[in-house]
Amino acid sequence: MKEYLHILRFLLFTFGLCLCWFILYDFWLSSLEDQLTFKVVNASVALLSALGYNAKASDYMIQIDGADMVFVYHACNGMILMALFSGFVIAFPGQWKLKLLYIPFGILVINIVNVLRVTALAINAQYYSHTVEFNHKYTFTIIVYAVIFALWMLWVKRFSGLNKYVSEQTSKA
Repeated sequence: MKEYLHILRFLLFTFGLCLCWFILYDFWLSSLEDQLTFKVVNASVALLSALGYNAKASDYMIQIDGADMVFVYHACNGMILMALFSGFVIAFPGQWKLKLLYIPFGILVINIVNVLRVTALAINAQYYSHTVEFNHKYTFTIIVYAVIFALWMLWVKRFSGLNKYVSEQTSKA
C-alpha cells in the first residue's frame, strides 16, 4: 500500500495545482495573455526580419510584404503549455532548488519553440498557404508536445531522483 502513496500524492498535488491555475488565471494570469501574445508575435517578426523577410506586426497579425500571414490567438501563445510543464515538474518528486532552475529553463525552451513554430507558420503561409491548417493542427502540435515530453523525461530521468528511489526500492525487495 505504501508504494501507492506516491501516486496518490502526485494525483492530489496535480489536482490542487489545476485548481490553483484556474483561480490564478481568472484573477491575475489572464491579464498577462495580451503581453505574452504580443511578445510571441514580435519575436516572430524579429526572427522573420533577421531571415530577410519584410515582416511586421499588426496587433496579433504577422504580415510579410504587407500581406496578412498568421494571426496569433491567445491560445497559441504557449501560456497553457508552460503551466502544464511547470505543474508536472512541481508535482513530480525532486529537489526544490533544481525545480526552481529547471522550470524557467523549460519555459524558455517552450517559448523559443513556440516562436519558431509561429515563424515557420508565417513562412508556410507565404509559400504554401494551402498546407497551413494541416501544419498548424498536426505537424507543429506534434513537435511542440514532443519537446515538452522530452523536457518531462529529462526531468524524470535526470533530475527528479526517481531512478535513485526505484533502485533503492528494488534492492530492498
